[in-house]
Amino acid sequence: MNVLYFDTTQDWIQVLVARSSENLELEILSEQTETTPKESSYKLVEFIRVGLETANIKKPDLILVASGPGSFTGIRITVTTARDLSQLWKIPVFGVDSLEAYLVGIAENKAGKGSSLLCLDGKQGKYYTKFDIGNEFSESLDLTPESIESKMNTGDWTPNNWYYTGNLPKFYPSTAIKIEATNLNLSSILQYSLKEYFKTEPNKTDYLSLLPNYIRGTYVDHK
Repeated sequence: MNVLYFDTTQDWIQVLVARSSENLELEILSEQTETTPKESSYKLVEFIRVGLETANIKKPDLILVASGPGSFTGIRITVTTARDLSQLWKIPVFGVDSLEAYLVGIAENKAGKGSSLLCLDGKQGKYYTKFDIGNEFSESLDLTPESIESKMNTGDWTPNNWYYTGNLPKFYPSTAIKIEATNLNLSSILQYSLKEYFKTEPNKTDYLSLLPNYIRGTYVDHK
């Protein structure tokens, strides 16, 4: 099965094309990563075209994407492009939580053992936050620094590994690791995404089922 993965929910474009065997072993056919703040809207489709051309396939059998949380515009670009291509190619599409994807991807390169806390800069003085104990993830939350500190002070969250995007949060240690496009292992993210995809009912993987994960209530479409 040929799989296309892409993500523009942060200040980067990541496009991966791979061939997956039945036991989820991957053969990477093409991989592109570029930090592109505010350029995804006109670069993503070209990245996908180049990725497929490099992989020498006309179309994939499955699209996997990071569907948020993250940049409102970036999520919209990722989800809209994935839905359009899924409809055009008549293939399934599936979105994974961006926070989970990054925790899985960074763990392969940087993390020690134990629990991990990830705070993505959500602007407006808040953070998109997820706590992980050995791939047992909390839900993705939209929290103020005070709320995050409260969880740590009460012992709900006791991270061994600290990750963030944007500027270093004031409540983080100086040794925390900044997640950037270049220190994420896309193969690990793709394997994790495939496992989540195969857990999903087939009727929930068409283009109409792919929804943006904005978290913030003001962005949610209740239709």
